[in-house]
Amino acid sequence: MEISTQYLIADGFDIGTDRDPYRNFIYTSFQEMATNISHRRVASLSKKAGDTLLSKMCGIIASDEARHAKAYKDFIYQILKVDPNEVLIAFEDMMKKKIVMPAHFLRELGKKMGETFTHFADAAQRLGVYTSVDYVDILKTLITEWEIEKLSDLNDQGEKARDYLMRLPDRLTRVAERMKNPNLDYQFSWIHPA
Repeated sequence: MEISTQYLIADGFDIGTDRDPYRNFIYTSFQEMATNISHRRVASLSKKAGDTLLSKMCGIIASDEARHAKAYKDFIYQILKVDPNEVLIAFEDMMKKKIVMPAHFLRELGKKMGETFTHFADAAQRLGVYTSVDYVDILKTLITEWEIEKLSDLNDQGEKARDYLMRLPDRLTRVAERMKNPNLDYQFSWIHPA
């Protein structure tokens, strides 16, 4: 695991925000909600498996993630009051790019960049730790909490972005419903050393 962590630090990652503050706050709002969900679920699974220490650690991390999400979501909510068009354009852009987790480029020794994360994401989907349905639910929550539907006095680009965002959850739900849980039996090197 340490080798994989060092690769991730050395390789770096691009979350697709181009150093734009609106995109950064949109990304972190989404990402912090996602990590809250996944850590809460790992806490629950750990508790069921009898690992109370791991359960407690994941619960603490999940609580931190929830607090972070609350702050970032409030930043965007407040910015929407003064610059709704640019926020909507940024939100649309981030959703078109797809929100990826910082560990997206995670790799193991001898593996290609991103390959390990693909297996990691497949395992999370199979176990119900974080699923494609969760992705859609987070999007719906942000649209509701940021009151995207109620925004008015938008320019043409802002209206186009709002309309795209309002239609996106239904489209992603249809995609999620068609997705099958992967049946891959992947052995992570940090769990099953060679």
